[in-house]
Amino acid sequence: MTVNRQSDKPLRGKRILVCGKGGCGKSTMVALMAVVLQQKEYEVLVLDGDASNPEGLVRLLFGLGVEGEPKPLIEFFGGIDVVTCPVDDPSPLTRINDTNPIPQDRIDARKEISPEYYLQNGSMILLQAGKINTYGQGCDGPLEKIVRDFMVKGDAVNLIDMKAGIEHFGRKIPDQMDVLLCVLDCTFESVSIAKRIAEFCQEAEKDFWLILNKIGSGDVKSMLMDKLEKLQDRVIGSILYDEELIKVGLAGSALGECKAMEQVGHLVDRLEQVI
Repeated sequence: MTVNRQSDKPLRGKRILVCGKGGCGKSTMVALMAVVLQQKEYEVLVLDGDASNPEGLVRLLFGLGVEGEPKPLIEFFGGIDVVTCPVDDPSPLTRINDTNPIPQDRIDARKEISPEYYLQNGSMILLQAGKINTYGQGCDGPLEKIVRDFMVKGDAVNLIDMKAGIEHFGRKIPDQMDVLLCVLDCTFESVSIAKRIAEFCQEAEKDFWLILNKIGSGDVKSMLMDKLEKLQDRVIGSILYDEELIKVGLAGSALGECKAMEQVGHLVDRLEQVI
């Protein structure tokens, strides 16, 4: 019997941008999804696109601090003085001394990217666009161009952790994404951002889904759903408040077994269905 690999792995090759309000749990969601996708035998490429969050995914996935971060991709493309802001210059990202745009001539990660630019665990690799490291470093637009255009050959699911807020919509970063996931915590501000993101995605004709996070009770979930109004049908998953994740965060250690992992597993199953 011939197996249809595309239907067996509907998320392979997809670029998934995870966004939302600051503190809503974007990085944790990306890390949990990366683990679940590995368990489902996907290849996974995680791109840390949050220029402000120190450690973040390096800690969650590898238990390392800033000293363990991979070399930033911005340097692979010539540095922050070479890569341009997507607002000032919307032209696509290119390799050094090459005019071929990356979106049309994708990176062969195995041949072109040296190990100093990534961390690997099994079928998952972690890369980092870059961080704001110095006072007066300037606009992080060049880092967002890396997020927008860094595309690789192959079937890996691309999970992209975006910085907080909606600034990247103003820079049209979602143009090169297949689907957007907006994470909401139990705040009115999260709902407001989700509604704004829904407007942007409609204008950009981009598919998006909502994830309710840190849900402490059924009553809280009901309140959050009521606030979402007509966006209720975009909710693809709900993750309960998990004290184990709080302990991991305070300890500065990597993710371990937790109740949230199972719930994220259901979320990924649902994402496979809608994709």
